[in-house]
Amino acid sequence: MTAQLTHDDPRLGLRPAEARADDPLTGVAMRLLGDALTDSGDGCVCAPALGVPVRLLALRRGADLIHVLNPRLSSLSDLHLNRAETRPQTGPVQRHAWRARRVTLAGTQPGGLPLSLDLDGPLAIAVQQAVELLDNRDAFSWVTPFHRAWLRATDAPVRARARAINHGLHRPDGAALRLLDDRRVQVLSDDGTPLGVIDALNPAMPVEGWARRCLGLLCATSALRHVMVTGPAHLPLAIAALALVPGLTVHHPAVGWPLAAMQALDLGAAFRPAQLSDAAPDAPRLDAIVAGADDEWLHGPEALARIRHAGRRLSGDGGVLLIHGTGPLPAIRDLLQAAFPAVHAVLDGDATFLVATKARLDLGVAHARVQAIVNRTDQQPLLAAGCTGWQTVPRS
Repeated sequence: MTAQLTHDDPRLGLRPAEARADDPLTGVAMRLLGDALTDSGDGCVCAPALGVPVRLLALRRGADLIHVLNPRLSSLSDLHLNRAETRPQTGPVQRHAWRARRVTLAGTQPGGLPLSLDLDGPLAIAVQQAVELLDNRDAFSWVTPFHRAWLRATDAPVRARARAINHGLHRPDGAALRLLDDRRVQVLSDDGTPLGVIDALNPAMPVEGWARRCLGLLCATSALRHVMVTGPAHLPLAIAALALVPGLTVHHPAVGWPLAAMQALDLGAAFRPAQLSDAAPDAPRLDAIVAGADDEWLHGPEALARIRHAGRRLSGDGGVLLIHGTGPLPAIRDLLQAAFPAVHAVLDGDATFLVATKARLDLGVAHARVQAIVNRTDQQPLLAAGCTGWQTVPRS
C-alpha cells in the first residue's frame, strides 16, 4: 500500500485544486489512490494524504474501487462520540471525535456523471476523515505538544510512558477515570470521589489554573527528579509532570492515593509511597514538595517543626517547598520564613503560591530552566505559569 503522509508534512496544508477528468494531475492521483487501495478490505484515501493537492478521493467497498471527484458529504446522521479514534497520519495517537454513523457521499465520477453513495460503519468514518483533509487546511490542529513530543521521541521508555497515558485517558472505565466530554477526563479516587480533570489530548498541561501554575513553578525551580505531592487532589498535576518529564518519580501518601487511576494509566512504576515524616537514611532526597495550604501538617503547634523536617528532606540547596492556596496565607508565610532562608510569593488572582527555597533563588536561572523545557516540549503556557508574578517576601 502507498504510504500516507504524516500529520506534520507541510504538503497536507496545501489547498487542493478542483479535480478534472482531463487534468493530468488528477490522472496521477487516481493511479496513486488505486495503488493505495489494492489491499483487501474496505477503506478510503484522499489524494492530499498521498501528497497530491487535488480534490479527489477513492474508496474500496468490497470488490469495487470507486473514484470520487470533488467529493462532499451531502448528509450525516446518527452522530456519536467515536472513542479512541486513530488516523493513518498520526499512528498511535488517539482522540475522541464526533462522527456520523451514516453519511451520503456526493461528487462526480471520472466520466463526468454525478455520484451519490450511502455509507455506514467504519467506511463512513474513514470518508469523514478523508473529507477533513480536503476541506480543512489545519486538519490536525488537535495534535498537541504532548503528541508531538511523543512522536518525535527516540527513547523507548519515553515513548512507552506517553503511549500508556494516551491509552488510559482514551479508554476510561468509569471507576477510576470518567469521560466528561471529547477532551476532559475526570480522575476519581478509589471510593469514587472526583479529584480533578485531565485534558486527554494534552495531559502534560493541567486543566485547573492552580495546577498549571504549580507545574510552571516546579519547572522553574526544581530539578524534577523526585517530587512529593501531599494529597490525592494533586494526581492530575503529577500526571502532567510525568508526561512532561519522563524520568521523574512522584512520591505520594500511602493512604488515600488513587491506586486505580495509577493502574489505569499504567504509571505504577513512576509513583512511590512516602511520608513527610520519613526519617530513614535511605529515603531519597526530594527536589520539591507540593502541598495545599489546607493540609493538616501545615497547622497546629507542631507546624513549624514539621516544615523544618520537610526542609531537611529536600535535596541540597536546590530543593523547594511549594504551597498553594486562596488568599494571602500570612500564617503559613511566617512559618516558611522561620524555616527557610528565602521565600517567594506568586500571586495569581485570588490564589497565592509560596515558594520556599534553601538558597536564594536566581530568577534569571529559573526563567532559563522553564525556557529549556518549553523548547523541548513546545508547552508554551509554561512560560507564563513559571516566569510571571514573582515577588520576594520581605522579612517581617
